[in-house]
Formats: sequence, structure tokens, C-alpha cells
Amino acid sequence: MSLLLLLRHGPTGAGRAGAPLGRLDLPVDPAGQARWPQVRAELLTLGLERVLCSDLARAREHALDLGLPCRILPAWDGLPWAGITGAEAFFQDPVATAPPGGEAFAACAARALAALREGLEDRPTLVLAHGGPLRAILADHLGLPLDRALDLAWEPFGLTRLERYPGGRAVLRYHNRPLPSAAASGIL
Repeated sequence: MSLLLLLRHGPTGAGRAGAPLGRLDLPVDPAGQARWPQVRAELLTLGLERVLCSDLARAREHALDLGLPCRILPAWDGLPWAGITGAEAFFQDPVATAPPGGEAFAACAARALAALREGLEDRPTLVLAHGGPLRAILADHLGLPLDRALDLAWEPFGLTRLERYPGGRAVLRYHNRPLPSAAASGIL
């Protein structure tokens, strides 16, 4: 069994407005930065040996701050969904159709899965990335069709734990657990 943890980057502020960020290289907002030390401390208790991350600042900076071997993988910017003109076909089929100036979810998923397969080893690994690619990775490991991946909620600093077994089998232990956890943040 090998451990694979999937963590969405921290909040940017722009995501709360319902805007897809795409390649817009926004940093994690001040509230997320304030949470990061507790998120980091909790991640470092999980026995991780390496990190795979996006090249965008909102994922890369925190991945590098973990102090683990880190492989940075290359990853329609910032308009609210309601403000995207000419996107009717995309809203009808977001898996196969690209929004104006963007890419179809199927293309995003193909890139994410190819990068993961290239970078994945049989060691406890954290993937610190963005909602779309993480949804694709989780769906692939669970055998879900790609269109169902879009049904998976994923909050900023939401952690998912997969245990990978030979033959492509994976067991989902938890999904979208907020970090820091209630126990680690003193809420409980």
C-alpha cells in the first residue's frame, strides 16, 4: 500500500466570487496564510516523503515550505462564470467542451493524470494542487467517470487520503477534510 494525499491550495479570495482561476497566478489570501502554519504542522505529522505540486504560487509556495523533496509540475482566468460570454456549449458539456480562452475539463484531467503518473512513486506523497486536477485524480483512482468528478466538492486546504494498492485499486479513507483539523486548531 502507498499513501497518496491530495490537498487543494489555500483560499485566494477570488474563488469565493465564483470565478475559475485557471492559470491566473494568485497568491493565497491573508486568512489562508494565517492558517498555513497549522496546516503545515498537521501535514508534517502524516509521514509524507515528497510533494508534487503545481507551478502556480498558490500551490508552489506552501509545497516548498514543507521542506520535503518537491517536484513542481506545470499546471481562463478570473472571470466570474456569469461573465463569460460565448460559453453556452461549455455549460452544456464542461467535460468535453472548452470555455472561451480555456480548456475542456477532459484536457485538464489528461494533463493532471499524465503528470501524476510521471511523478508518482511508491512513497507517501502529497499532491498540492487545484480543484480541477485533484477532482480528476480522485475520480481516476476511484473509477468514476470524468463527468462525475465535477460533482466532488473541494474546499481550500481540503485534504483527501487515498491508499493505493497494486493493480490500480485505491481505498478512499476521507475526502475534503478541512485543515487544520478541529483538533489541531483547538476547536475541539
